[in-house]
Amino acid sequence: MPLFADAGSHQRMELNRAESIVSDPRLIALASDSYLSRNRASTDLLDVLRQLPDGSSQQMQLLRQVRRATTSRDLQLRFSAAQVLMRYQDRQWQQRIGALDRSPHASAVPIRLPGWPVYVRLVGDTCQTRDRFAEMVRHCRSLFRAFDDRGVCAPVQMDDPWSSVLRKPSFTTNDGNVDPVHQRCRTLSVLVLDLYVQNHNRVAQSQTPGSITAVQPIAARRIATSAMIDRLSRCATSPWHHGVEVAEDSDTIFVTVADHWLRSLPTSEVDDRHLRAMAAYCDPSWTRQIAHCRLKDPISSPITRAAAVAILARASDQDQSSWDWVKGIAASDHRPVHQGYQFAGVSKPCQTLVSDVAWAFEIRRQGEDPRDHGFQFCRADPTWGLDLQSLGFSSPADRHHARQRSERRLKPSR
Repeated sequence: MPLFADAGSHQRMELNRAESIVSDPRLIALASDSYLSRNRASTDLLDVLRQLPDGSSQQMQLLRQVRRATTSRDLQLRFSAAQVLMRYQDRQWQQRIGALDRSPHASAVPIRLPGWPVYVRLVGDTCQTRDRFAEMVRHCRSLFRAFDDRGVCAPVQMDDPWSSVLRKPSFTTNDGNVDPVHQRCRTLSVLVLDLYVQNHNRVAQSQTPGSITAVQPIAARRIATSAMIDRLSRCATSPWHHGVEVAEDSDTIFVTVADHWLRSLPTSEVDDRHLRAMAAYCDPSWTRQIAHCRLKDPISSPITRAAAVAILARASDQDQSSWDWVKGIAASDHRPVHQGYQFAGVSKPCQTLVSDVAWAFEIRRQGEDPRDHGFQFCRADPTWGLDLQSLGFSSPADRHHARQRSERRLKPSR
């Protein structure tokens, strides 16, 4: 029986004790198979969190319990607790964004948003710059939240916002963590690049209503993003100039920041977009070279590695030794590519690992359907052939049994 199946409150309490999670009845109810029970427990937890004073010991203790529940082996409990935490953080996040609506001269409320200190040093703190920053926050909220949740944007004292960016060859502190100032610059660069491309597409839509941009805005955005990344990464190798003039029109500043960041340290946020755009629209040999680099890079994100596996699986049909090398790297990577709900008759929790992606493409390379080998959520994808997010399992037990059955059925790779 999968770990998330509802076998009664006694089993839930035993599982929670084993994982050192406090057996709060509301947390146990989050793991129920009943939607009504989960919804009622979520509402109760949110009401309590909102009624408790912000920062109080009771609120912090309850938040710690919810956060610990998000690491449970029970996928249903993990996802339900994550939804509670997300809904609570939404309220906190809206309060932070609300501070941007106040005039900088009439309010002493601090702006506690990732990237804000560097942004202010670049373009100043005025009503106009606050509006622009708020637009970026609302448009790319998930990326802002990701940096905020990792705690990499805590306030630091800095006389020179570019000092950490100018250090070479590393952007790490003495303890091995990524420098928080560089993280801020990196965040700002991604957001500015994304906003720039979206605005460019919006203008193109209004000017050419019959163009590909108007008909396929998502595809056009991918093309534009890939083209901009390529152009910036291949730009003239002139040295980085300290003390850039901050003009009223800050587009030059934004492009310069993105340019330096893209040439200095690629990140998964851009790599993901770049790989998908290249797989769909670029020369296959060039795409394979980039995919090899991403696969070998030990700091590549799980989704970047999974995308590289998909590209190389499609390109390695006649080269078994090359595919064996790809499979060998990916098979030992057990990081999650995706966690969420997938549909297979009914909606179920699903977790996809990098190793799952490699195994599914191995099955496909041998001419068989991954769905016949336990990948019950498997769907097609126009770019990768298989939808990477759908190549997962509802529990570790399901994954283990499917792998055993599949290994007996498949012929060994030569």
